[in-house]
Amino acid sequence: MDALIVFHVQDGAGRPIGGALLSSTGGPGPWQDLTNPCGDSMPTLTPADYTISFSAPGYTTRELQVHIDGPGPIIRIGLESAIPPFKQAPRFWQANMCGVRVAGLPAVAGGAADASLVLSWFYDRYSATDRRRIREAWRDRGLTHVLLSWPDSRAAGQSPQDFGATCAELVQQGFYPCPMLCAKDIDPPDVTEIEIRIALVLPWLVGLVPLACVGWELSLWLSPTQVQQLIDWLAPQVTPSGCRLYVHFQQGYGSFQQPGKFVFADFWNIQVGKLTGLLHQKVLTQTAAEYRGESGGLVDILERFAGGFGVTTDSGFGHPFDCVALEITAMTQFGGSTTEAQGDALGQWAIDTPAVNGVGVMGSGNGVQRGATARGRRELGDVAERETDHQAVLDDANAHDRRST
Repeated sequence: MDALIVFHVQDGAGRPIGGALLSSTGGPGPWQDLTNPCGDSMPTLTPADYTISFSAPGYTTRELQVHIDGPGPIIRIGLESAIPPFKQAPRFWQANMCGVRVAGLPAVAGGAADASLVLSWFYDRYSATDRRRIREAWRDRGLTHVLLSWPDSRAAGQSPQDFGATCAELVQQGFYPCPMLCAKDIDPPDVTEIEIRIALVLPWLVGLVPLACVGWELSLWLSPTQVQQLIDWLAPQVTPSGCRLYVHFQQGYGSFQQPGKFVFADFWNIQVGKLTGLLHQKVLTQTAAEYRGESGGLVDILERFAGGFGVTTDSGFGHPFDCVALEITAMTQFGGSTTEAQGDALGQWAIDTPAVNGVGVMGSGNGVQRGATARGRRELGDVAERETDHQAVLDDANAHDRRST
């Protein structure tokens, strides 16, 4: 005779866990149920032996053998936290999203022709052994921030729980993961649908990841109104934990203001208390000097984040908005025409852009020169600007390569 069974799921402190998933593959047939806000699940089960897994965002999954022979006392299940203590990330980025090479890595789906090249957002496509080797290579180069991509991982078959586990692994290993939350090649240009897909993973990220970006190249596939809708929906969910939230636009874009609004300040002044800053993308064809000096380049953005042209000097987090030189040579490194040393040289060139009224480039996401990052952390106003072009920077890197061989 079927019996009403009460499962109560709680954390290590005895607090109920609502929304925990109970999933059984044993017994008379498979079934699933979610706990209510009080942490209770009350299925009616046929007496039998069951194999039941208990999982919840942020907790280690438990699988138990449960014998049901009729009504009985409440079955209490404790789940251990799987989330490392939250650690806020430094504002200054030291990352290399697409430039580090690790000899002997296997090819992965979507990767470069040179299998040794690591795309950081494909980190979860490698084995545990290869992930360890990648982390060692990042540490050897002094890298701290790691760009990930929820839509890319989702498209490769990763579940929200899998993606959260990847982020937790990086945090536990001392890194600062920054997931991109949507992407033009994977998500539809529909805000409601994008929010649904992001909402799947947020319970596994909030309180864990110290950084996040609304999405890849938002200005190429969404309207300014759609981008603002996503920011306004996402920021209240992630920033209270201390997570720094960014935007990423197409090459050379520093803002994406609403219809009828025409200046940089129109976009950024309404992001106070929402965004930490901009993950900037270089126009690939620019020389190094143009990357700094042209409209939409680094100096142009620093002038505005320093209070020029009507932009607020307080992001709402006690500092100006940050400009991170995120994407500089990723495409040419992926294609094999730019070496790691060349990419690092251009990344450091971006970092060394002279500060404007104390506001400097807050790191690189596409390479830094080893031994130079302490200079990058300082206020950048004392760094002498060299008049040079793209080729001069690459020549410096090539000379470094020759000295190292």
